[in-house]
Amino acid sequence: MKMPVLGLDSKKAGDIELLDAVFGLTEIRGDLLQRMVRYQLSKRQAGTHSVKSRSNVARTTKKMYRQKGTGGARHGSRNAPIFVGGGVAHGPHPRSHAHDLPKKVRALALRHALSSKVREESLIIIDEAAMAAPKTKDLSSAFKKLGLENALVIGGVELNENFARAARNIPNIDVLPLAGLNVYDVLRRRKLVLTREAVEGVHARFSADAKDGQVSGAKAGEPGFVDDVVLIDGVGEQSAKQLAAEGFAKLTALASLSDADAAAMFARAGYADKAAREEWLAQARDLVAGGAPRAKVDQRLLRQMREQQMRGA
Repeated sequence: MKMPVLGLDSKKAGDIELLDAVFGLTEIRGDLLQRMVRYQLSKRQAGTHSVKSRSNVARTTKKMYRQKGTGGARHGSRNAPIFVGGGVAHGPHPRSHAHDLPKKVRALALRHALSSKVREESLIIIDEAAMAAPKTKDLSSAFKKLGLENALVIGGVELNENFARAARNIPNIDVLPLAGLNVYDVLRRRKLVLTREAVEGVHARFSADAKDGQVSGAKAGEPGFVDDVVLIDGVGEQSAKQLAAEGFAKLTALASLSDADAAAMFARAGYADKAAREEWLAQARDLVAGGAPRAKVDQRLLRQMREQQMRGA
């Protein structure tokens, strides 16, 4: 689907294409959103509640009264829970309230949260979240033009410092970097504001095919493309170092070689037979053209490297 991109002056600054698989879900599942919100809130709960049991209470250890002859029950300690000032029986103790939630469920919940904002017409795309000076008054008037009174703004990998400082004094406005995008904050604010960079980052984050766990590739220059020969099936840490010593640590550099030049380079690196058998050159060309890594371990590695890219690591 296509959506307009606005500037902070509320003027149109172009259009952007949104992935239907992320922003275009038609049936919003409230159960997934509830599970994700509960997961997040449980994880942030302090869990520092604590009581003293009878072994923790500091009271006299003297026997209360004689063992027999009182006509009452026999007791030997005032620390027992039945006495005032004694310990608490079965009370709470410090613990973690966090519980597990599958990664696929968490990813799907975020898709449903983003799609819900599109369905409610509460999603706004802006060109960039940046200001020349950290002036709250200027940013507040810009938000009024955009109709933002209660909103979550998601910037790029790194927030513009002036924008973040100007926004922090405006009530009901939250500003987070791309890595901070989460279901709870999306739902707690009426409107969601994404920058162009944030949309590209979201697309890269959800580039995995949810059906069989395969990672969809990205062409060179596109969001989500990782230019590293370690993604080639058969190239490990040691062989990647050898290829880097030959000047071919990047997929684009390796894919640009001719068959003869690549064979000569692999021979110098000491991997002539292995590279030919496992088709390292063909794999590099396929990855640069937008293909996905062959091995599942390399697909998992690609996901991790994409997340590091997104966080600016």
